[in-house]
Amino acid sequence: MSRVVSMTMRQAMNAQETGEIMVGLLTITHPSFPTPLLLSSDPTERLSDEPLTYGTSSRGDTYTFCPMVVSLPDDLGERAPTARLMIENVSRQIVEKIRGIANPGLGKLELVLASSPDDVEIGYPDFEIVRAQYNANVITLELSIDALTDEPYPAETFNPSGFPGLF
Repeated sequence: MSRVVSMTMRQAMNAQETGEIMVGLLTITHPSFPTPLLLSSDPTERLSDEPLTYGTSSRGDTYTFCPMVVSLPDDLGERAPTARLMIENVSRQIVEKIRGIANPGLGKLELVLASSPDDVEIGYPDFEIVRAQYNANVITLELSIDALTDEPYPAETFNPSGFPGLF
Protein backbone atom coordinates (compact mmCIF):
# COMPACT_ATOMS: atom_id res chain seq x y z
CA MET A 1 0.00 0.00 0.00
CA SER A 2 1.50 3.34 -0.98
CA ARG A 3 1.15 6.51 1.07
CA VAL A 4 1.77 10.13 0.28
CA VAL A 5 3.69 11.89 3.02
CA SER A 6 5.10 15.39 3.00
CA MET A 7 8.68 16.12 2.07
CA THR A 8 9.26 17.39 5.63
CA MET A 9 8.17 14.04 7.07
CA ARG A 10 10.32 12.07 4.63
CA GLN A 11 13.36 14.20 5.37
CA ALA A 12 12.78 13.82 9.12
CA MET A 13 12.40 10.03 8.86
CA ASN A 14 15.56 9.67 6.76
CA ALA A 15 17.78 12.19 8.54
CA GLN A 16 20.42 11.12 11.00
CA GLU A 17 19.47 14.08 13.20
CA THR A 18 16.41 16.29 12.93
CA GLY A 19 14.52 18.91 14.87
CA GLU A 20 11.18 17.43 13.78
CA ILE A 21 9.26 15.26 16.22
CA MET A 22 6.87 12.57 15.02
CA VAL A 23 3.79 12.48 17.28
CA GLY A 24 1.39 9.55 17.56
CA LEU A 25 -2.24 10.51 18.16
CA LEU A 26 -4.41 7.70 19.47
CA THR A 27 -8.20 7.86 19.53
CA ILE A 28 -10.04 5.07 21.37
CA THR A 29 -13.81 4.90 20.99
CA HIS A 30 -16.28 2.52 22.56
CA PRO A 31 -20.08 2.61 22.96
CA SER A 32 -19.66 2.78 26.74
CA PHE A 33 -17.43 5.91 26.54
CA PRO A 34 -19.29 9.25 26.68
CA THR A 35 -16.41 10.84 24.73
CA PRO A 36 -13.46 9.24 22.90
CA LEU A 37 -10.22 8.74 24.80
CA LEU A 38 -7.60 10.97 23.08
CA LEU A 39 -3.91 10.31 23.81
CA SER A 40 -0.72 11.84 22.42
CA SER A 41 2.80 10.40 22.48
CA ASP A 42 4.42 13.83 22.87
CA PRO A 43 4.11 16.71 25.38
CA THR A 44 3.93 19.22 22.52
CA GLU A 45 2.40 22.04 24.58
CA ARG A 46 1.17 22.81 28.08
CA LEU A 47 -2.60 22.33 28.16
CA SER A 48 -3.35 23.38 31.74
CA ASP A 49 -1.62 24.48 34.93
CA GLU A 50 -4.03 22.89 37.45
CA PRO A 51 -3.58 19.99 37.14
CA LEU A 52 -0.34 20.27 35.18
CA THR A 53 -1.18 18.63 31.85
CA TYR A 54 0.69 18.43 28.58
CA GLY A 55 -0.51 17.21 25.22
CA THR A 56 -1.13 18.02 21.59
CA SER A 57 -3.90 20.07 20.00
CA SER A 58 -4.81 18.81 16.55
CA ARG A 59 -7.76 19.79 14.34
CA GLY A 60 -9.71 21.22 17.28
CA ASP A 61 -9.25 18.17 19.55
CA THR A 62 -6.99 17.97 22.59
CA TYR A 63 -4.88 14.82 22.98
CA THR A 64 -3.48 14.28 26.49
CA PHE A 65 0.18 13.32 26.72
CA CYS A 66 0.76 9.81 27.89
CA PRO A 67 4.15 8.16 27.24
CA MET A 68 3.64 5.36 24.77
CA VAL A 69 5.53 3.13 22.39
CA VAL A 70 3.87 2.47 19.06
CA SER A 71 4.66 -0.60 17.00
CA LEU A 72 3.27 0.38 13.61
CA PRO A 73 1.33 -2.07 11.46
CA ASP A 74 3.07 -3.51 8.46
CA ASP A 75 1.79 -3.52 4.90
CA LEU A 76 2.43 -7.19 4.16
CA GLY A 77 -0.20 -8.86 2.04
CA GLU A 78 -0.08 -12.23 3.81
CA ARG A 79 -1.90 -11.15 6.97
CA ALA A 80 -4.09 -8.47 8.43
CA PRO A 81 -2.16 -5.46 9.76
CA THR A 82 -1.80 -5.30 13.53
CA ALA A 83 -0.37 -2.55 15.70
CA ARG A 84 0.77 -2.81 19.29
CA LEU A 85 0.63 0.12 21.67
CA MET A 86 2.30 0.13 25.05
CA ILE A 87 1.02 3.03 27.14
CA GLU A 88 2.71 4.04 30.37
CA ASN A 89 0.20 3.56 33.16
CA VAL A 90 0.17 7.13 34.44
CA SER A 91 -3.55 7.65 35.00
CA ARG A 92 -6.17 5.68 36.87
CA GLN A 93 -8.85 7.02 34.52
CA ILE A 94 -7.23 5.27 31.55
CA VAL A 95 -7.10 1.94 33.40
CA GLU A 96 -10.72 2.30 34.51
CA LYS A 97 -11.83 2.92 30.92
CA ILE A 98 -9.79 -0.02 29.57
CA ARG A 99 -11.05 -2.28 32.37
CA GLY A 100 -14.66 -1.37 31.53
CA ILE A 101 -14.41 -2.62 27.95
CA ALA A 102 -16.20 -5.97 27.69
CA ASN A 103 -16.39 -6.11 23.90
CA PRO A 104 -13.87 -4.69 21.42
CA GLY A 105 -13.63 -0.97 20.92
CA LEU A 106 -12.13 0.90 18.00
CA GLY A 107 -8.76 2.57 17.84
CA LYS A 108 -7.49 5.12 15.36
CA LEU A 109 -3.78 5.90 15.13
CA GLU A 110 -2.51 8.98 13.32
CA LEU A 111 1.03 10.27 12.90
CA VAL A 112 1.67 14.00 12.69
CA LEU A 113 4.67 16.26 13.06
CA ALA A 114 4.84 18.42 16.20
CA SER A 115 5.51 21.43 13.99
CA SER A 116 2.27 20.86 12.03
CA PRO A 117 -0.13 18.84 14.24
CA ASP A 118 -3.18 19.59 12.06
CA ASP A 119 -1.70 17.78 9.05
CA VAL A 120 -2.07 14.01 9.37
CA GLU A 121 0.90 12.43 7.64
CA ILE A 122 -0.04 8.77 8.11
CA GLY A 123 -3.37 7.48 9.38
CA TYR A 124 -4.44 4.00 10.44
CA PRO A 125 -8.20 4.26 10.97
CA ASP A 126 -10.71 1.75 12.32
CA PHE A 127 -8.50 -0.72 14.11
CA GLU A 128 -10.34 -3.06 16.43
CA ILE A 129 -8.92 -3.44 19.92
CA VAL A 130 -8.54 -7.21 20.05
CA ARG A 131 -6.60 -7.45 23.30
CA ALA A 132 -5.96 -5.16 26.24
CA GLN A 133 -3.60 -6.12 29.04
CA TYR A 134 -2.42 -3.97 31.90
CA ASN A 135 -0.35 -4.09 35.03
CA ALA A 136 0.91 -1.45 37.46
CA ASN A 137 3.30 0.01 34.88
CA VAL A 138 2.04 -0.53 31.33
CA ILE A 139 -1.17 -0.87 29.36
CA THR A 140 -0.72 -2.93 26.19
CA LEU A 141 -3.30 -2.68 23.42
CA GLU A 142 -3.27 -4.89 20.36
CA LEU A 143 -5.10 -3.34 17.42
CA SER A 144 -6.09 -5.26 14.30
CA ILE A 145 -8.10 -4.73 11.16
CA ASP A 146 -10.70 -7.41 10.43
CA ALA A 147 -8.98 -9.98 8.29
CA LEU A 148 -10.63 -10.62 4.95
CA THR A 149 -9.31 -14.17 5.19
CA ASP A 150 -11.94 -14.82 7.89
CA GLU A 151 -14.75 -14.04 5.45
CA PRO A 152 -16.23 -16.98 3.52
CA TYR A 153 -15.37 -17.11 -0.17
CA PRO A 154 -17.30 -17.29 -2.31
CA ALA A 155 -20.09 -15.57 -0.43
CA GLU A 156 -22.77 -17.58 -2.22
CA THR A 157 -22.98 -21.20 -3.23
CA PHE A 158 -23.30 -21.64 -6.95
CA ASN A 159 -26.22 -24.06 -7.27
CA PRO A 160 -29.24 -24.30 -9.61
CA SER A 161 -31.65 -22.64 -7.16
CA GLY A 162 -29.46 -19.60 -6.55
CA PHE A 163 -27.95 -19.22 -10.01
CA PRO A 164 -30.28 -20.91 -12.56
CA GLY A 165 -28.59 -19.27 -15.56
CA LEU A 166 -25.31 -21.10 -14.93
CA PHE A 167 -26.81 -24.57 -15.27
